[in-house]
Amino acid sequence: MFKIEPSVKAKVAFIEIEGVVVSRDDTGFKNLLSCAENYRTNYLGQNISDVAGVTFARDMFRSLGIDPTKHRPASESLLRRALKDKGFFSVNSLVDVANWCSLDFLLPICVYDRDKINGRVTVRLGLKNEVYQGLTGRPVNLSDRYTVSDELGPFGSAITDSVRSAVDLTTTRALLDIIVPFDYSDVLLTERAKIFSQRVILICGGTIKGITVIT
Repeated sequence: MFKIEPSVKAKVAFIEIEGVVVSRDDTGFKNLLSCAENYRTNYLGQNISDVAGVTFARDMFRSLGIDPTKHRPASESLLRRALKDKGFFSVNSLVDVANWCSLDFLLPICVYDRDKINGRVTVRLGLKNEVYQGLTGRPVNLSDRYTVSDELGPFGSAITDSVRSAVDLTTTRALLDIIVPFDYSDVLLTERAKIFSQRVILICGGTIKGITVIT
């Protein structure tokens, strides 16, 4: 079901949840805003590198050959918006929970519509000239970068996900992932995955089909 290639110096926790109801419920978004406010309160006037845990995603990017100052982890992009009080946008109940957890854990988190994914899921480095259309509306260059793919090709990364696998209000089966550096604790990663899945179920409903940590 899930596979990670040896060239990828990272760990991933995959979470499968069935029976989710994706809606405009703003509970996750309110928690995202509250989390952002806590960061501003605790780190106002400090350098972003002083924030506890921010180096995890940076170290993972470096291990994958990505300069985190040029291509920031999604979690750090959220943190920068929080500290600069730039505000956030609500997407839907499931994506909002993912953004809340990504900011809370300071780890890249992705959410996919499971029914839009075909066959085995493989974590690998992108092939030369491999790209996909990102949720930002721009092509995402995946060459030699962390990539999540299926039998049709890549659909996810630690920078931004693809349009092809995007969650929307019709999604009922979700595949979630948390990406961490190779030296990150398996125990802590599993705990984060459980918290993430519990928050999803609390707000979006559903049942956990499985949590898989691959290294």
